[in-house]
Amino acid sequence: MANLLALDQSSHTTGYTVLQNGIIVKVDHFDCVGNDLGDRLVQLRQKIEALIDKYNIDEVIFEDIQLQDVNGNKETGIKTFKVLAEVFGVMHELCSEIKMPYAAVLPIKWKAHFKIAGKGRTQEKKMAQAYVAKHCDMKCTEDEADSLCIALYHFDQSNVFDWA
Repeated sequence: MANLLALDQSSHTTGYTVLQNGIIVKVDHFDCVGNDLGDRLVQLRQKIEALIDKYNIDEVIFEDIQLQDVNGNKETGIKTFKVLAEVFGVMHELCSEIKMPYAAVLPIKWKAHFKIAGKGRTQEKKMAQAYVAKHCDMKCTEDEADSLCIALYHFDQSNVFDWA
């Protein structure tokens, strides 16, 4: 695929990376604001649609979801999982509706590929930032770094690049 949009999506802050013919064109993030989840999901969809149009995207890759404790709190993990499941549903629905090729990658897959393993989410986010700083000479937010790693993982799996 010539133009790829990779997302580290959430209902509040979504990191994204645009690759065109394997070249990093844009690494950034956007916010969805408000207390109502439904309103944020509408904003998420609109912002992703705008990116697809702006960059003439051919394929979307985004992070899959998994249930996990958040700081040892299973109840918080379940709440987070439910919200991310709704975000995930918006992604599937949007891509299906516009007939956009898409795939979801489990975080454990791309993190293992780049040897990003820490004690907890916070440490792993910092490790992804360090990986991007070292291998791509870029300083970016946690969400942006994750989206770039997701994009690079996708291309590695397509045997196009070797960023490891």
